[in-house]
Amino acid sequence: MEEKELKINGKNLFVKQKGDGEPMIFLHGGPGGSLDYFLPHMESLSKDFQLIFYDQTGCGRSETVAGHSYSIDDEISNLEEIRKALNLDKVTLFGESWGSILALSYAATYPDRIHKLILTAAIGLTYRDYRAFKENLFRKLGFKKKMLLGWYSFSSLFSVNASKKLEQLLDPFYVYSVDTLRRKKEILYNKDALKHIGRELDQEYNLLPSLKELRSLPIAIAQGSHDVLTPAYIKENVMVHLPNAILLEVEESGHWTILEQPGKMVSLTRAFMTAKGTGTPVHV
Repeated sequence: MEEKELKINGKNLFVKQKGDGEPMIFLHGGPGGSLDYFLPHMESLSKDFQLIFYDQTGCGRSETVAGHSYSIDDEISNLEEIRKALNLDKVTLFGESWGSILALSYAATYPDRIHKLILTAAIGLTYRDYRAFKENLFRKLGFKKKMLLGWYSFSSLFSVNASKKLEQLLDPFYVYSVDTLRRKKEILYNKDALKHIGRELDQEYNLLPSLKELRSLPIAIAQGSHDVLTPAYIKENVMVHLPNAILLEVEESGHWTILEQPGKMVSLTRAFMTAKGTGTPVHV
């Protein structure tokens, strides 16, 4: 796999590429996560497509810039500059969790640059969906764990150990089977990206004014059967706005579909990429 650094909007972003053919850019979750979440689970797609993974601003092996203003618009701009730097025309975006929001936001801004959108662990189209995600996750915690969550959240601002305990507390609620967590890579999150973009998602995120642009695109949403936002929630609150999209339920999976069901995710991605037209049924 080829590795490089690209100078994007004045900062170095770490990029990995593998394969040839139709370009697919993968957008990791968080905010503040890492491209390592996708690897090695999605690498087999490189037999048919050009795969492009990158660490978003200040994440993973990308440069951390002191005082940087993390925002959705900044990440949209970075993604567009990556597309230009790699001399790509139209691209398919594969967005996971927060990455699904970034994919939709970029597509709403640059619909003519999109071939297809593949979203998994989708959060939705507005700040209401983001709040519903947080509320549903919080609801799953018992009283004691809610108390611990508050303490670890505060302590994690000052302690790496508290951050790890916070992850250990929440991780079981992101998966269908806790056995899956044995395969989970340890990823260090950029707390500033999480804080600043998280605040924007909670207060300002709204793509409903951009439905005309989004409805012109082929979109597949692969949602875990036991995700924090279930397929039923996505059907009722997202699909109603996107009649051009198809919803695929990934059985025996929580929020981390790529970690729990990598084979199914590769299969449905390949099927959707080779399907013709908008809204084409996909069978995996």
